[in-house]
Amino acid sequence: MRLVLAPEPAPWLRRLPSVLGEGVPADVWAPWSLPGGPERWGVVPSRVRTAWRRRVLPADEGSRIWGLLGGWAVVEAGMRWRGHSAAATFQSRFLLRRLMAQGVAPLLSPVARLETVVAPSLCAREVFAVARRRGARCVLIEDLPSLRHLHADLDAAAERHPEEAFLRNHRATAADVARQEAERVLADEIWVRGEFLRERLLAAGYSRERLRELWPLEARVPRVDARTGRAERVALLAGPALARGGLNEALEVIRARPGWRLWVRPTEGTELGRLEHPQVTRVTEQAQRSLEGVDAVLALSWCESHPAEVALAAARGILVIATDRASGFVSCQRVPRGDVSAVLSALDALVA
Repeated sequence: MRLVLAPEPAPWLRRLPSVLGEGVPADVWAPWSLPGGPERWGVVPSRVRTAWRRRVLPADEGSRIWGLLGGWAVVEAGMRWRGHSAAATFQSRFLLRRLMAQGVAPLLSPVARLETVVAPSLCAREVFAVARRRGARCVLIEDLPSLRHLHADLDAAAERHPEEAFLRNHRATAADVARQEAERVLADEIWVRGEFLRERLLAAGYSRERLRELWPLEARVPRVDARTGRAERVALLAGPALARGGLNEALEVIRARPGWRLWVRPTEGTELGRLEHPQVTRVTEQAQRSLEGVDAVLALSWCESHPAEVALAAARGILVIATDRASGFVSCQRVPRGDVSAVLSALDALVA
C-alpha cells in the first residue's frame, strides 16, 4: 500500500505522479475532497464551479481517494469560526495537520503491506514513526516555510521596519518548530520548493540524495511583449502587499523611478493608506496571475515564500527580480533582501 495524506487542497498534489514514481496505485486520504461532475455543469454558478473544482483531487487511474464529504464541512466551519485573523487561520491549519497525523497513525493496519507514506509538513511525525518501524519509505513534502528560518527572517524584517507591527503578528509554537524538524529526521526523502531551503538543509547536514526538487506546475503560456506601445512601464509586486513580501522596498523603488508604475494586491495586514501614491495601482489576484501588461515582477520577500507569479513570469520571459527567499528554483535576477539600489539597477538595465 502507498499512502498519501492530504490535509487540505494544495498545489503539490498535482505533482503526486512525480513524487510517488511508478508502482501500485496510492490511497489518498483527503477528507475535504469532492467527487468530479458539478464543476462541469453549466447550470451551476461559476463561483460554485470554481470552488468545487479546487476540491476535485487529481489522481492516477486506480488510485483511491478517501473523503469525508458532509462531516468535513463541520470541521471547516469550525476553522472559519476560529480563523478571524491570519494568525488564527495558521494556528487552525497547523492543528488540523497534527490531528490528522495523530488520527491516521493508529489506523495503519499491521496486516496490510505498507510501501510508501507521503505527507506534508506538520502532518507526518506519527505516521512516519509507524511507517519506519514497518520498513516503509517516508516522503516529506515541505509545503510550509521552514518555521525556524521564518521566525529569524521575520525578526530581521521587523528590525529593519520597526513601524510594521504586522511583522510581529504571528509566530509558530516551539512545539510546531520541533515537530517540523523531527519530521525531516524521520523522512527518507524531503521534497523542497526552492534553493533557499535546500541549501539550508544541506548546511544542516542532510545529504543531497535525500533532497528532491518540488517544482510548480509548468506554466504553458507564450512569451509576450508586455509593453504593447505603452510609455509607462509596470512592475508587479509578487504575492500579497505586505512588508514581509517587500512592499516597503517596492514603494521606495517606485518613488525613485517616475517612469514606472507599481501593481500590488492588498490583503489583511496591508495599510491601505500607504498605497495612495499616484504611481501605485491596486490589482486583483486574477490580474496579478495573468501578468498582462507587466514588464517586471518584483519578488522581494524577507522570508521564504513561493508566489505563483515568479514561475509564471519566468515562463513568459518577463524579468523577475527576487530575493533568495522568493525565487524558488527559477533562474532570475537575484537581489539581497532590503537592497533597493540593487532592484533599481536591475530595472534600469531592462530599459537601457
